[in-house]
Amino acid sequence: MEIAFIITKNLTHERRIKLVILFVILTLIIALSIEHIIAKQRKSATVSLVSDIPVFDKSSVYAPSGYLVSNYHTWAHPEDKAVKVGIDNFAVKALGNIFIKYIANPGESVKKGDTIIKAEVHGQQINFKSPLSGTIKTINNLLFNNTVKDAYGKDWGLIIENEDNKEGLMSGNQAQHWLKKEMRRLKDFLAESSFAPEAVGVTMYDGGNIVEGVLSSLNERVIPDFEEQFLNGNNE
Repeated sequence: MEIAFIITKNLTHERRIKLVILFVILTLIIALSIEHIIAKQRKSATVSLVSDIPVFDKSSVYAPSGYLVSNYHTWAHPEDKAVKVGIDNFAVKALGNIFIKYIANPGESVKKGDTIIKAEVHGQQINFKSPLSGTIKTINNLLFNNTVKDAYGKDWGLIIENEDNKEGLMSGNQAQHWLKKEMRRLKDFLAESSFAPEAVGVTMYDGGNIVEGVLSSLNERVIPDFEEQFLNGNNE
């Protein structure tokens, strides 16, 4: 201890300054390294959390080949002399849990724009309209009291006998272009309906993805507003 004290005492003023500077630099390097490690861990945790949340964008909404889309967000798929009908995946992804409460009865005649499916979303009733006119041949009983998940597959709604009148229905590039326009309208609708970015999607305000089922997480009044603006054929 005495030897160390003598050495330190004999150091020149210039050397003492250099040691202080070196000590400060080393302290800063250590502090920055620790901060970098913590920030990296936080970023990793955030990315992991976001990646676990189902999201969708304009590339996620589509009409499969052979499917016709109506501006009621219901689809029609010709099969022999009849047409299978269901809810498109734009509505399914935007609304989330569409719980089916009612499907129009077999033998009933319907006109284009008539309500054929009634569902519940976020405690609110919502109606889906027929994309064409005809007579209901059969319905998908398995859809009763269930949630629509597979929009273009097993969760179809009903089959309508139709006299080949597909006027106003869209397919192929026309359908894809219209669905992309609907995505832009949905983002505008959400921007007006919510002040919480985390509710609609972490990247939506940058032009990116929207959280699936976003409408179910917002105020209840949003559901009837969405029905009025998107499901009543006022969106050509």
